[in-house]
Amino acid sequence: MKLKAWLLPVLALLTALSVLAQTPNPAPPVAAPPPTAAPAPEAEPAAKPAKVKHHKAKAKPAAAPAVKNSSIILDPPVTATVKCNVLDVRGQGSFNGEIITYAKKGESVTVLEEITLGHVHANEPAQWSRIVMPANTAVWVSAEYIDPDSMAVRAKKVNVRGGPGENYSIVARLDKGAVVKEIGKKEGWLEIAAPTNAFAFVASEYLERASAPEVAVAPPPAPAEPPPAPAPPVVVNVPAETAPPAAAKPPETASAGLTAPAPTAASQSDQELAASHRAAPAQPSASPEAAAISAESGKEDSGPRVVTREGFVHRALNIQAPSGYELHDIKTGVLTEYLQPAPGQKSFKIFVGARVRFTGAEFLDPDWPRTPVLHVETADLMH
Repeated sequence: MKLKAWLLPVLALLTALSVLAQTPNPAPPVAAPPPTAAPAPEAEPAAKPAKVKHHKAKAKPAAAPAVKNSSIILDPPVTATVKCNVLDVRGQGSFNGEIITYAKKGESVTVLEEITLGHVHANEPAQWSRIVMPANTAVWVSAEYIDPDSMAVRAKKVNVRGGPGENYSIVARLDKGAVVKEIGKKEGWLEIAAPTNAFAFVASEYLERASAPEVAVAPPPAPAEPPPAPAPPVVVNVPAETAPPAAAKPPETASAGLTAPAPTAASQSDQELAASHRAAPAQPSASPEAAAISAESGKEDSGPRVVTREGFVHRALNIQAPSGYELHDIKTGVLTEYLQPAPGQKSFKIFVGARVRFTGAEFLDPDWPRTPVLHVETADLMH
């Protein structure tokens, strides 16, 4: 048994060795063939150029060039008449301008410039006229630029506007030292009488220009005929015994050796007329208004007389005037009367800008002799 136990491991070992001995030798490694160069890739065909689609740009209509405003300055200015019932007077030559005052039919205005707008709104006139600011129109200036004592402009230049604020149009400019006439005040602004250089704008289609008077042109004078040639002198042989005696020469003056001509009747009358003109100084003529009143009354200073006057009512801008209200002519717009209410009568404020017929006593104020004063008793509003 012990022998078998020892032989079994030996036999197992031998068996393993014989198995190993019978395993064939491994084949030698076969050398790998040298690497061959990879074939060059075929050239890719050139890419065809992409077709470019040309889009024809649609031609946009050319924008119309902006039309600018044009103007013509009238030199000398032209007088025109309002031909509508009421015409707006604006601070600018368009509907953007605020209304400063009104002009009534028949009033005369002075046109300084004609303006044509390049762009207008619907129902807006394209033709505008720059005119002298109508009389009795109040304008505004900032109170901080006016000296309260002398009422003179203390800035280098100050703008005059159509209303009490910087949002109103500029209608004039005043230089330093110019004196203004105050009418009222409002929140730091002074209401003043319009200066002489103030202007405004109205639609041209409502103005009718005054036709220029025809000037008669005298025909050119006819050429003067040459004087006839003098006749040749006739020589007459006069015998010595029949020749007339020589005319006596007039006495000569001792100073100049000239004859002193005798004065003629014509020269004497001319001298007397000149002496009478020098002796009698020219008498001043009375004002047209005073003369008219005197002519109607038949004598001077005949006292108040009852008359009827018709016209448009305006406020009086002159603080020295005998009344605070004025009556202007219907056709010419000229001041004709100052209006004073009768005792117990209300103010004429409700009539400002209206056409009214007044009846009352008319007289002349001693301190205001050029324009009569109407002491109103009745007032009728005209339509």
